[in-house]
Amino acid sequence: MKDLKGKTAFITGGSTGIGFGMATVFARAGMNVAITDIRDEQLVIAEKELKTITDNVITINVDSTDSGAMENAADELEKSFGPLHVLCNNAGIPGGAKILETDDARWRLVFDVNFYGPINGINAFLPRMLEHGEEGHIVNTSSFSGIHGHGHQSAYGSSKFAVVGMSEFLRNDLADTNIDVSVLCPHVADTPIIANLKKRVTEDVLKMINEMAVPAETVGSQVMNAILTNEFYVFCDGTHTRGMLETRCNDMIAAMDRQFPKT
Repeated sequence: MKDLKGKTAFITGGSTGIGFGMATVFARAGMNVAITDIRDEQLVIAEKELKTITDNVITINVDSTDSGAMENAADELEKSFGPLHVLCNNAGIPGGAKILETDDARWRLVFDVNFYGPINGINAFLPRMLEHGEEGHIVNTSSFSGIHGHGHQSAYGSSKFAVVGMSEFLRNDLADTNIDVSVLCPHVADTPIIANLKKRVTEDVLKMINEMAVPAETVGSQVMNAILTNEFYVFCDGTHTRGMLETRCNDMIAAMDRQFPKT
């Protein structure tokens, strides 16, 4: 996609954090913006702020784990703005603990929101996007925890790894269409999840988080650039994150070299 002005975006979990950052950037670019949340009070606040930028904003209370609700949201969006061009499957929840310390209910809830939520978004909107035939883009929000297994994030990290894999296969599926795909892998962004995390960590960890944290609107701008340039992986930090990614990739290549030495 080369121009977003006048196009329509739908963002789940769009009333706060990264979702709201994307919504703000898209609104400034002249897009029609629809955001969802399950909290009416947050939707009211977000709508008020976005309407200082544009009147082309709607909010929808929808649970992304409910496939029927997502279909209804797709209908509502089309009635307001017509065909969808940018789908951002962004809603997510944390689930950080060691595997044996994470109960089954938490595993299932985290995967319902973080993995099946995007699947529901794709199932509800992608057929319509393919049918209208215009250029489009799907952005699935994963995490750097879906690229590099670090810490003790069990359900959350596993669900985000699944989102990266699903996005790679979706890209393959859509290679011969007008729909492109990106997977967003933020490490530390200024979101309510990170704000809550800051309350529970040591001073050393807090210092590191503050050094790494990227403003939500910056992430939104990075996402918009990825849409305009058809960039698949979207990373939001090039310092701490780069070193961790290099270590992971080097470890994999080294393991392959040990098993299949170069001749």
